[in-house]
Parts: sequence; C-alpha cells; structure tokens
Amino acid sequence: MVDGHKYVDYADYYDYDVGNVTEDIPFFIEYAKQTGEPILELACGTGRILIPISKAGYKVHGLDINENMLKIAEEKVKEKKLSNHVTLTLGDMANYDLSEKNFSMVFIAFRSFMHLYTQVDQLSCLECTFNHLKPGGLFIIDVYSPRFSKMAQPPAEEFSVYKEYTLPNGNRVLNKRRWRGTDLVDQVNTEDFLFEEYNSENVLIRSTIVPITTRYTFRYELQLLLEKAGFRLLSVFKDFNKNPYDGVGEIITVAEKPK
Repeated sequence: MVDGHKYVDYADYYDYDVGNVTEDIPFFIEYAKQTGEPILELACGTGRILIPISKAGYKVHGLDINENMLKIAEEKVKEKKLSNHVTLTLGDMANYDLSEKNFSMVFIAFRSFMHLYTQVDQLSCLECTFNHLKPGGLFIIDVYSPRFSKMAQPPAEEFSVYKEYTLPNGNRVLNKRRWRGTDLVDQVNTEDFLFEEYNSENVLIRSTIVPITTRYTFRYELQLLLEKAGFRLLSVFKDFNKNPYDGVGEIITVAEKPK
C-alpha cells in the first residue's frame, strides 16, 4: 500500500517545487496520440501531466491516494473547464478497481512507482493495471536508475537549501533537503524535505518536514515484474528523448498487454 498520508503537507508546495518540470509532458502526449483514449494516470498528484494531456483532447482518468493533491487537481480541472475530459478518483495504485477496464494507455510518471515499497505492492499494481488495460494497450513507468554514489553517502546532520520560490500570496519558501541514507536490503532511499515559509516581513510562519521515501528498482528487476504480471516489454529508455537505457538517468519502460 502507498502511504499517501505522509505527503499531505507536501501538496501545498508541490506545484511550486516541481511545477516547472515539463520535459516529460510531450513524451506522454506522443504516446497518447499513438494509443488513443481513454487514458489512466496512476499517482496523478496535482495534475501536472494529466491536465496537458486532457487539454490535447484526450479523456483521462487520474487516480491518487493523497486527497490534498487531488483537491488541487480538481480545482485546476474546473478552472480550465476540462471536467468533460477528466475523471479523478481517490485510491491506492497498489490495489485499485475502477469501473472502466478498457484503457488504451496507463502510465505512472515522475518516479511515483518508487513509492511502492515492496515487490508485493509493485506486482499488485502491475496486475491491477494489466486488468484495466485493453489488449494491445500500453503501460509506461518512469523511475530513476539506482545511483550508487548517492547510496554511499553517509546520512547528513544538517539541511541544505535546494530551492527558493515565492507563493501567490507573496510568502517566500525555502525548500531544504537532508539525505537520510539507503537501506540496501529493502532498496529504500530516504530524504527529508524541509519547507520554511516566511511572510513579507521575513518572519517564519510555518516549518514543515516531509520525509520522502523511495524504493529503487533495477532495470531487469522491473522487466521481470512486468513479465510476471503478463506484460510484454517493448522499450527501455534513459530519457524522454527515447535514448536507449545505458545504466544512468531514468529507467522508462514501455510495455504492452498482449493482444
């Protein structure tokens, strides 16, 4: 099961933290053009990718376990008048059952698959997805390649500034991060995100720590999981320009439910 509750406070800052990430959007829209609709995004968050796909004219169903993230996505959908193209559901991607079982494409973007912390949950997610795809439908997963230099780093005592931005209300936010280390047995990385929010008089009005936990998965481990769930692996890329995976960068798998 995904522990979405631990990221409730992150929802307030998520769009300002990663909202400028756009390099993956054309990639997913290209596959949407190839597969057609309907499309399902698992762990859709605040709709960073779901919204552009729906604006491109495709019906998209988004599922996420974080209610606060979904509320923000709902506001965007209403604001952009996309309600006829978008359906949002509160649910766990490790174990979900939607009425629609004929999706042309399902995808998990921006490394969200890494919030499944056991192979049991990972395989459950893949099996659920297999059951929701039509024959010939595509399933795309993006995770990052294991970074051995990072894993070798000892836990940090202090936070370091990662990013600074200003919220619409004028408050300034410092995003600080602290490496907590790697569990080499369970393949889990842990990092603390600290959000310090200051008002116009530079007074700290809110301080929030969000522990970010991700399970890294190796390239052939992911392939075996996909095959065990019934999928046929088509491609493995290192980036969204479709360069072949070479051991670094992302691990982007494109798999098919056999016809």
